[in-house]
Amino acid sequence: MLFDLTGRPPLFFLASKTYYFGLFLSFRLRLSEIFASKVQARVLEELLNAPNTIFTQIELARRAGCSSSSVDRALNKLEKLEIVRMEKLSVNKIIALNFNNRIVGLLIQFNRDVKKTD
Repeated sequence: MLFDLTGRPPLFFLASKTYYFGLFLSFRLRLSEIFASKVQARVLEELLNAPNTIFTQIELARRAGCSSSSVDRALNKLEKLEIVRMEKLSVNKIIALNFNNRIVGLLIQFNRDVKKTD
């Protein structure tokens, strides 16, 4: 730990440590929601493997190896968490990652790091 001349940690260090601890806690609390089920994790993995791609629900179901109805439930949960954006296009739903959510960037990097260790 850094200390100033008085032997106390500098104020900026304490502030940044508090900020990152708060950020960690808010992210940590949401991990159980983000990876709530195997289907949700598989769908998210497919989206993170091709982050700039727009998918249909049918395509995501095929890639994840899951039924369209279970993918629909997973996508609804991910949309509530603001991780994905969905729009109806005629009879199909189109899905993409929501880059306005800062957690999406962290998830993309996490996915890349996990792939490197394989």
